[in-house]
Amino acid sequence: MLGLGAALGLAACTYVSKQITTQVYDDRFTGELEPAGGTHCPEAMPATLVTRAKDHSVTFAPNDGVLLLRGTIGPDGSVAASLNTAPPKHPPYLLSLTGQLGKDGFSGRYQTPQCSFKAELTRPAPLPRRFVDPKNVLGIPNP
Repeated sequence: MLGLGAALGLAACTYVSKQITTQVYDDRFTGELEPAGGTHCPEAMPATLVTRAKDHSVTFAPNDGVLLLRGTIGPDGSVAASLNTAPPKHPPYLLSLTGQLGKDGFSGRYQTPQCSFKAELTRPAPLPRRFVDPKNVLGIPNP
């Protein structure tokens, strides 16, 4: 049986999770980060940049992983985002993204203390639409 504190905590997590998953974004850019110098740099890796015009914010996911760099969009389309991943009482380990939003996508640089990556991200192609007969709601092909 859950205590009152645990139940409230679970409810708060559910509310925050719902807020995050239902937020709308204005644009999404995907592509590869290409190594551009440094030591111990991995090969090219995928990345996603999401923009929100409402609050002029960006969220960047290098390697499409769990690290999220949050930042802002300037009036001229410039983008700056960062994340300090160092534990408390340790020197900063700063991850940063800088670049420019353009008509065709995003061009910039992703920087870690050990590596630098060139970022060229574009809007992904939309998935093809497949229309289904209303009587066949599961979309199962007829033989």
